Amino acid sequence: MGRSIGFYCGSSDLEFLQRFSTSIGLHILAPLIDRELSADPVDGPFCYLSVVSGSELHPFGHPPVRLTDARDPLLAYMRAYFKNPYLVAGHIGWSDDVATLAVQTRPYFEKISRWMKKEWGRLPGGDYYVGPEARSLIDKGAQMINALPGQGTFQLIKV
Repeated sequence: MGRSIGFYCGSSDLEFLQRFSTSIGLHILAPLIDRELSADPVDGPFCYLSVVSGSELHPFGHPPVRLTDARDPLLAYMRAYFKNPYLVAGHIGWSDDVATLAVQTRPYFEKISRWMKKEWGRLPGGDYYVGPEARSLIDKGAQMINALPGQGTFQLIKV
């Protein structure tokens, strides 16, 4: 049973969070090692915070380009963002499924959690933290959501 911390942030809040993350030694990585992480989370919010550099990871698949926190010391990182009129929630997740990896990632998760609790406020009656820019956007009427409406696609496959 791991832990996660949820948050809303605007672009300046996200930049502040990512600067802090890298200042404590984390690397921000795309979930596939053969792809660059988009600077704009709207184009792909999911990524990882890694305790080690990309060259030290153990990708899998055919070809081996996928990352997972079951093989490497990674924190799941869903970047939050604003796409008018929506503030889309983000989260950072710590997994304790693999004890040897959990020991490596827990101190980083706890540092980020303490930083977020100190630097950002919580929503009244909620579990989500809110960066200063996000707070301003909320005050101006931004709608807080977990995912953009109507963005998902699927294909039904009969087996």
